[in-house]
Amino acid sequence: MIETRANGRIEVSTRDKQIGGKHYKGKQIQVWDIIDEYNLSFYEGNALKYLLRRKDNRIEDLQKLIHYIEKQIENTKESL
Repeated sequence: MIETRANGRIEVSTRDKQIGGKHYKGKQIQVWDIIDEYNLSFYEGNALKYLLRRKDNRIEDLQKLIHYIEKQIENTKESL
């Protein structure tokens, strides 16, 4: 939502903007909504982000997803 403040400044909701591309913008459910709702860790949230985005290099995105999950597994093992 774009909102004009009394001081004349224009404020744009974080939901209405995206830095670097448009692979999330315009989706009804934002990745961070799922991350917040499920209280995901940083690593789990990033894995989800790479799963859901659709950029040109799909293999690289999936490799990044695996990398973040591997880190989450390490952290989980250390906390047992």
